Amino acid sequence: MARRMISRVLTAAVTVSLMMTGMGTAAMAEEAGESLICEPGSVSLTYMGNDTWCAGVSYNDPTEVQQEIERRTGVHIEWDTYSSDVETVLQTRMASLEGLPDMVEIPPFDSNVGVDTYSRNGVLIPLNDLIEEYAPNIQKLFEKYPALKAMCTSSDGNIYALAGWWGDINDYVPDYLYIRQDWLDRLGLEMPDTVDELYDVLVAFKNEDANGNGDPSDEIPLATKNGLMQLYYLMTGFGYNTNSLWYTDDEGAVHYAAVEEQYKEMLTFLNKCYSEGLISDDLEGTLLTQNITEDKVGIVCHDPADNMASSDDLARTSNPECDYEFMPVIQSEEGGSAKMTKRTLTWHYYGVTSACENPEAAIQWIDYVYASEEGMMLYNYGIEGLSYEVDENGEITFTDLITNNETYTSAFSALRSIGAWPTYFINDSGEAFMKIFEGTKVETACQAAYGNMVDPFPEMLGTADEAEVYTSMWPDLSTYLEEMFTAFVIGTESLDSFDSYVETANSMGLQEIIQIKSAQYARYHEITG
Repeated sequence: MARRMISRVLTAAVTVSLMMTGMGTAAMAEEAGESLICEPGSVSLTYMGNDTWCAGVSYNDPTEVQQEIERRTGVHIEWDTYSSDVETVLQTRMASLEGLPDMVEIPPFDSNVGVDTYSRNGVLIPLNDLIEEYAPNIQKLFEKYPALKAMCTSSDGNIYALAGWWGDINDYVPDYLYIRQDWLDRLGLEMPDTVDELYDVLVAFKNEDANGNGDPSDEIPLATKNGLMQLYYLMTGFGYNTNSLWYTDDEGAVHYAAVEEQYKEMLTFLNKCYSEGLISDDLEGTLLTQNITEDKVGIVCHDPADNMASSDDLARTSNPECDYEFMPVIQSEEGGSAKMTKRTLTWHYYGVTSACENPEAAIQWIDYVYASEEGMMLYNYGIEGLSYEVDENGEITFTDLITNNETYTSAFSALRSIGAWPTYFINDSGEAFMKIFEGTKVETACQAAYGNMVDPFPEMLGTADEAEVYTSMWPDLSTYLEEMFTAFVIGTESLDSFDSYVETANSMGLQEIIQIKSAQYARYHEITG
């Protein structure tokens, strides 16, 4: 209801402006320096994909930002978005070749193999020539981020899809472990830097009533958010230079850490911690939110820096003194140089289908929302006068709608409630993220991490043969690797069988997957130089 009221107010304001000036939309757009793609309403395109990440808000009932994009571009979008079962709906539609949208978020979302599948069967059209002729902003984005162009380029040299781009925001936002600083202070402990120091902190959290409630047995020293295997983030404490399962050595050879001896050392340490009750037995993290709210969790593994703030809010319902802080990367020895890996550079792919009768307009619209300066302002900040103001020095300040919204209490949610920070054609801004958390400890953590993280292993698009091997082997193999990680840590599988585990992984195709990753890594460097 609140969002519809905002929409009516905004629409009314625009209507009054038009009446007072006597201008049509096209004239108004030109006067404002805006560039229409077409006469308003003369082009209509369909988009199909994920719905918003904001409860109670749907693109199917266009948000303020979507309406503003239409006003500025002239292109009307018919939205067909889903908050659940979206992959099933998309895969069914694309397999049938009937009722295809003009623009689509490409399934399956957990890998990039759909780009090859749907380009080979003709569902996705090549975008190279369209980008060259109609998308100057995408061209500039590719020039600025060669990695993005590389990860959008198929093995035949064509671009059939654009990757959701997190390369900018992930320069700023670290994703690691965070810890209760107030617990450290209460117990007179320093922030842990090495594996031994981490172990001592975990023991103290368990045995010394860290939350101060008089019950020394209710603390959970270390809990995971997305399954126990996320504890591999601690691999830097065992001789690895960064916390990435896929990595290259000094000679450029591709490795997968989970079958190496150093990894076994980490599993041995984690098994010891679990057997001593230092790691939560909530293996999938389903109780994490409840346990944080009850002031029980000392360290959370893993989460991006901004979630510290929401964890503080949860825990402060029980303990007003709660203070989660971002941890430094655990080292194998004092003064180590291991660094955190940035979060993934890409998230999902988006393409134009063969059903699109006006691909020129489609790529121009994508160029606007995905890469133009004006589109990025709408994407990351919303609408001037509604969600933000700009002072005489060019400084941006969010309005009360964003910083003091009674319905959507986080700035992210408030921005998403009007259509900013969308799920389509993602290109998140690090500077905008920092503006949202300006003056908070999240900003401090991100400033400390900026320039001190290493790029993740690139996720390249595969050839048809690579995609076939990958889809036939990796799902079962990755499930096996994760299940064995859990079994080794909780002790249902002895670490004496580690060599047998490696043999099984290889028999399930691990070496073939490594060969694929090696070939893709070579192609990545051919494109990026």
